[in-house]
Amino acid sequence: PDRSSRIPQLSGLFWRAAADPTQKASRKLSKFVQIGFGLAVLLLNGCSAQPGPPMNTVADLNLTRFMGDWHVLADIATPFDRNAVKPLETYKLAPGGVVETTYSYREGSPDGPLRERNLKGFVSAESPAIWGMQIFWPVKAEYRVVYLDDDYQTTIIGRTKRDFVWVMARTPAIDPKTFATLMTTVQTLGYDLSQIRIHEPMRSLQVQETESNINRND
Repeated sequence: PDRSSRIPQLSGLFWRAAADPTQKASRKLSKFVQIGFGLAVLLLNGCSAQPGPPMNTVADLNLTRFMGDWHVLADIATPFDRNAVKPLETYKLAPGGVVETTYSYREGSPDGPLRERNLKGFVSAESPAIWGMQIFWPVKAEYRVVYLDDDYQTTIIGRTKRDFVWVMARTPAIDPKTFATLMTTVQTLGYDLSQIRIHEPMRSLQVQETESNINRND
């Protein structure tokens, strides 16, 4: 389809919202503005930020084995998911080296409305551990599998710009000591840990572990 046809459709959304000041139209306009703002931020970031030192990826990644559900334990949020709670990424391998990606989460709180976003990961010919994650056409964000344990249970996704990172596991939470090791790896990659957001229930487990260590030292 001709993508230029989308322009009047999008501009028409503004006119319809202005002519029909209902709650439904306002929500549509608000959502469109949020998406447009997030896209602009990513585009500006892509043009201005310079890649950092090289970031090695996982060797011999088995894409088929990597597919499935990955719970986001911790991340540096993008403009699109700053309000995401309990995020989950689901990968499904499609023909042509494309990874159909579903990003689902609760909005604002653990009991918030369930949201879902569909993306496409384009696997690089250079390595199956390097993808171009398409959020909106024609933008493809760098996506690098930089850590993966031998059992394919925990992983770290990074970017050479060191702007965003995702620490993920097959389960919503993991052993706190294993998680701490993953965070050390994130720091070694060149990320500022003060920017990391830890999601529930992993966050609560970390707090319990810290309190337990304090009590043992007392």
